[in-house]
Amino acid sequence: MATEELVTEQFQFLGIDVEQEAIVKCASLCEEYNVDAETLIEQWMAYSLNRLNGAGPTLDNLESFARKELTNRAASRNNALIKDASQTTGTSLTVYGHGAPVSIQPDNEVLSNYVSATTKRLKVEDQTKSSNQNELRPATYSPIVDHCAKYVSRTNQGSVVHSFGDEKLLQIIAEPNGPNDVLNLKISQIPNDDGDCYTKSMFGFELLHEKASVFDNHISYLSRCIMKKNGITETYSVKHKTQTEVMVAGRIECDADARLNSKCVMLQGTWEESLSQVVSVDIDNLKQYSLFPGQVVVMRGINPRGDKFIANEIFTDASLPMIDYKADIINCLEGTMSLVIASGPFTTSDNMFYEPLKDLASYISANKPHVVILTGPFMDCEHAKVKDFSMAETFKAFFDKLMDTLGDLGNSSPYTKIYVVSSYKDAFHVNVYPTPPYSTRRKHANITFLPDPSTIDVGGTVIGVTSIDILMQISQEEISLGVGGDRLSRISGHVLRQQSFAPLWPSAGAPADAALWAAHAHLPRAPHLLLLPSNFRYFAKEVNGCVVLNPEHLVKGSGGGTFARVLISSEKGSRKICAQILRI
Repeated sequence: MATEELVTEQFQFLGIDVEQEAIVKCASLCEEYNVDAETLIEQWMAYSLNRLNGAGPTLDNLESFARKELTNRAASRNNALIKDASQTTGTSLTVYGHGAPVSIQPDNEVLSNYVSATTKRLKVEDQTKSSNQNELRPATYSPIVDHCAKYVSRTNQGSVVHSFGDEKLLQIIAEPNGPNDVLNLKISQIPNDDGDCYTKSMFGFELLHEKASVFDNHISYLSRCIMKKNGITETYSVKHKTQTEVMVAGRIECDADARLNSKCVMLQGTWEESLSQVVSVDIDNLKQYSLFPGQVVVMRGINPRGDKFIANEIFTDASLPMIDYKADIINCLEGTMSLVIASGPFTTSDNMFYEPLKDLASYISANKPHVVILTGPFMDCEHAKVKDFSMAETFKAFFDKLMDTLGDLGNSSPYTKIYVVSSYKDAFHVNVYPTPPYSTRRKHANITFLPDPSTIDVGGTVIGVTSIDILMQISQEEISLGVGGDRLSRISGHVLRQQSFAPLWPSAGAPADAALWAAHAHLPRAPHLLLLPSNFRYFAKEVNGCVVLNPEHLVKGSGGGTFARVLISSEKGSRKICAQILRI
């Protein structure tokens, strides 16, 4: 429902100063004619420019506007619906689905003043026989199929498939929060080194020399971190001819368009030391290594002829030091904090009913966690129902409905804060990585939108999160030898050691912008909890002092997937983290 604040905001957006009595009148017109504030102001601007030569919204002008425009529009809509209901022959365009739009006006009613009427009729069909009043689905031009039988018939919902952490905490992790479990949490997004938080930015305008400068600065910074961590004081040009061992710094590249292998490893040096030249690397003498394109390394070896560096040892660790969670006394968690973490997609691959999202909302409403972190996509651009263009409303309009559903959780779980991380895969959002945060027409007090990737401080606990499947991307490009232990731990460690949510370059699949990548894809602090959703099997494990969590996805094809619940306890001077993976 439109309020005086929303009306005032719309007028301020257009740069119009309005008297308070006119604001009150506009709010009452919104309620009387069942329109939102934005639509009303758009209709008023069209009326004012066409009829009043741009006059301001006085009480007399608003009365005239309501009498001549709003009343006529309401009557026209009613007549059109009655006419469509009475006609049974002729060409018609049917909209299926409960809650389908009942207005035949265009989405933007200002444009309707300049567009001629179409000869097709819009028939609204409410399929209440096969659905209930709580259905969450978009209006569509195609007959709606039944619910996903595979998802509905599952029998393992709610089962715990993986546990990690302190046994005592795991015994209470399933207990819902009560009225006495409210925490005074201070949650904030951690900015980058320049003090900026990614909101929105221009992209796709990078020049070649600017892109080269971005990568050169990245190589220089990370190589200095590696040198400092390993006590290395001096490096030489990658083309420096020497038969004695020297240190060189650079970035791993492949000399072919094919996948990286041990015979095509190249090292690009910095402009300052090597004029950004590239040298071939012989890694046959190495007993162990783990390399991928884009990785910044420091190598020890020889280069007898200047055209091939023979590596004897490789250093790759540039990880940031872990900050004590008690360093900020004012923002230090006291007690036990519960989190729920889920990654999209949020509907099965064969329909747009969003049953998994509704089930997750029910779980949140019942358990009342302190923090919920959701990563996109919410409307995957590769979803069959998105690609066939059968939706009778815009992608953005339906996303607003999804967020309204999450916003309603504020009634049943008023102390739960929901953080939604964007994804470049969403059909309604910009296709670039790093991805700016989502936005909606309606603001919800319990929902905060975050860019992808993001690092947030939750009561002194640093949480890093991204929606891209960086684990799968690195695994497809990495080459390794003699590296024991868990493979997923090693791949996760690359994110920490390279101080980047997306250390792989060229980026596999993600449409990365170099300038945005340099500014917002890096870790501003070492995280205590790192969320890396992936198509790999779910896991939770400790890597270099950081708990890395892969909740997998809430949906897997036409069946249910998994999500995670986390408990962070900060009592008696120590912090403990435990996690469980559950089936939806």
